Amino acid sequence: MHVDRRLLGWGLFFVLLGAVPIAVRAGLLDKAVVGQWPLLWPVLLIGGGLGLLLRGTPLAVIGGAVTAITFGVMGGGAIATGFGGVPFASGCSSTGPAKPFPTQSGAFGSTARADLVFNCGTLTVGTADGSAWSVTGSNRDGTGPTVEATDGALSVKSRADRTFMASPGRASWTVTLPRSPILALGLTLNAGEGNLDLTGASISTVSMTLNAGAIDLDLAGATQAGDVNATVNAGSAAISLPTGDRAVNLSLNAGSLTVCLPPGTPIRAQWSGALGSNNFGDAGLTKVDNETWTSAGFVAGQAHIELHVTANAGSFELQFGGSCNA
Repeated sequence: MHVDRRLLGWGLFFVLLGAVPIAVRAGLLDKAVVGQWPLLWPVLLIGGGLGLLLRGTPLAVIGGAVTAITFGVMGGGAIATGFGGVPFASGCSSTGPAKPFPTQSGAFGSTARADLVFNCGTLTVGTADGSAWSVTGSNRDGTGPTVEATDGALSVKSRADRTFMASPGRASWTVTLPRSPILALGLTLNAGEGNLDLTGASISTVSMTLNAGAIDLDLAGATQAGDVNATVNAGSAAISLPTGDRAVNLSLNAGSLTVCLPPGTPIRAQWSGALGSNNFGDAGLTKVDNETWTSAGFVAGQAHIELHVTANAGSFELQFGGSCNA
């Protein structure tokens, strides 16, 4: 067999680009270890150096192979785990001291909408009895986020002149949402880590966008949970849902996304995308056609989760057993 050296590097790259996420999903590789893929960048310098030293010799292919393998492992690691831990990729690299900002609070009526836009750092969202909300935390200069509120709406945003590509430093927010009102929740998280435990809350809808970060959205203990729409771009997300009748529309562009459901939850899943992987068969779903999978005994006319997933260079996993944190 003759190997075209001109295409050897591309072949190695694409093999590893797909093999690493599959191995992580199959449990053959530790996700925590693979998540350290950014630390491999010095190997690229070694590959380049070997290419220069061996140029013009039969061994010149070694430098290119080392570079291709490294790029493949790094790319596969990014697909499997996202870019959340890469400060240079997110612009969220400052580790300077933080100052507490003044607490802001208010109250909702019977229905309301909460929109959170968070750049760089750690976001924690929890719930409390009653109708009152609050925002506490810290950032580098102690100015805090921009908060606009009425009895029917809450908007909490990182300062308008600060983007996650030109961050003033990591921030830490703790947002407490009330359990009494029926809430629609909108969330955008850029270059940070988010943990949302909405136990006891009544959530009519969730719209979530994650860019270069990691997020855990737990709706498993919510009193009410409606439709969920989420987009993950170069990140890692876990979404826990209760059983019930709802639409879940997910878009994954590089990274990983896990959805956790109670055992026996009826579900129909629609799948599309390129260079994406899923575990529907391993999770016990039955393949209906090239795009559709259903749970055992599925009946379309009964309450169920209608799941639509579009995955481009990403890894999707479905788990039955309750919350992803269980």
